[in-house]
Amino acid sequence: MPMTENALVFITERYNRNSIAALCGAIEQDGRFAELAVSFVDGLGAAAHLQPLLRKYSQVVTAFSFCTPNLGEVAGVLETIGRSLSAAECTRLRLVAGGPHPSGDPEGTLDLGFECVVVGEGEDSFPELLGRMTTGTGYGDVSGVAYPEAGACRYMGRPNPVDLDRVPPFSVGYRRFGPMEVTRGCPWTCRYCQTPHLFGSLRRHRSVETVLRYAEAGKCQGLRDLRFVTPDAFAYGSEGKHPNLGALEILLKAVGQIYGKEHVYLGSFPSEVRPDTVSEEAVELVKTNAANDNLVIGAQSGSDRVLDLMHRGHRVEDVYRAVEMVTRAGLLASVDVIFGLPGETAADAKLTLNMMDRLVAMGARIHSHTFIPLAGTPLATAPPGTVDRETRNALGRLAGKGKQFGSWARQERLGREVARFRARRRT
Repeated sequence: MPMTENALVFITERYNRNSIAALCGAIEQDGRFAELAVSFVDGLGAAAHLQPLLRKYSQVVTAFSFCTPNLGEVAGVLETIGRSLSAAECTRLRLVAGGPHPSGDPEGTLDLGFECVVVGEGEDSFPELLGRMTTGTGYGDVSGVAYPEAGACRYMGRPNPVDLDRVPPFSVGYRRFGPMEVTRGCPWTCRYCQTPHLFGSLRRHRSVETVLRYAEAGKCQGLRDLRFVTPDAFAYGSEGKHPNLGALEILLKAVGQIYGKEHVYLGSFPSEVRPDTVSEEAVELVKTNAANDNLVIGAQSGSDRVLDLMHRGHRVEDVYRAVEMVTRAGLLASVDVIFGLPGETAADAKLTLNMMDRLVAMGARIHSHTFIPLAGTPLATAPPGTVDRETRNALGRLAGKGKQFGSWARQERLGREVARFRARRRT
């Protein structure tokens, strides 16, 4: 089947732009898809976008990438597409899913109506799958792809971990950009987090040379700022538990030569730092070579007991120590806290409130979250988190003073909605 008879549509939302950028970079680099019609549309406009394409092309591959909190939204988009298209049109529509949730629950994702799921890293699997689909050949032997067969979920297993130096972080040709991912994988096994379960425990870094090549490419395309995606911004160049600040300094100084210090950001959104990797030297590197006025510190709980339950690998005292160093250097410490973690008691919640008050008194602000069970993690089947009345009142008080921000209320609602949705699917 010639490539001109096919089209590829990415369903793009705020939450998956970075993933789509990396996948576009992979298919652009592949070389087989120069004549493939590629377009982008948000979920609400998907059905109207697909109808004319299905009249024009023999088949339309439609790719979704999503996280567990987006499960109900994606199911709604699929239902709308199904209602809007004719039976003949649906036979030419190839629905493919990938991202954190489908990787963690491929069987449940297939049950939503997807033809197949790309599990884990997609830079190799997705282009190979796309090539098979657009040439009309089977994809049953493609590593990293799950699909239904004889009433079961068939899966050939994950491909080898991706070498970040071999794949682009974004796409110049399709003009899909985002923060540059410089590290993948995490040696810590936080029980609520998908990162080690998706990418493994071994840290893999994009080399300075490769970062600079793509930083230059982004700059030439008009990117004004350079931000980084990494599980722990201070872990660049290291095995993950003992920072290699020499490697981090080389990286920051090199990209600063391209963008200027005033346009380089490290350890602020969309990344963070672990409290146990914060040091005066690391903070000084940020002050000297980056533009951000804050560092995001992952505390998660004010109870050492809960930190142990979650396998966090640090103490509450590490959080105080990190915040003190950050504020003493003149930066704002934004401290991530997760409410309603499994196993948390009223006494643990009170310890977290006490920690928040102490951190705010030190000059920090609280970035608040509510626990959502994520597919593929050890806590995937745990109940969603709830926020007790005392914590709600405290969060409101701190927000009124400008000392608390975050989506804890929305996440609490989404957790309930996802739990209800998955319960209905099981019955």
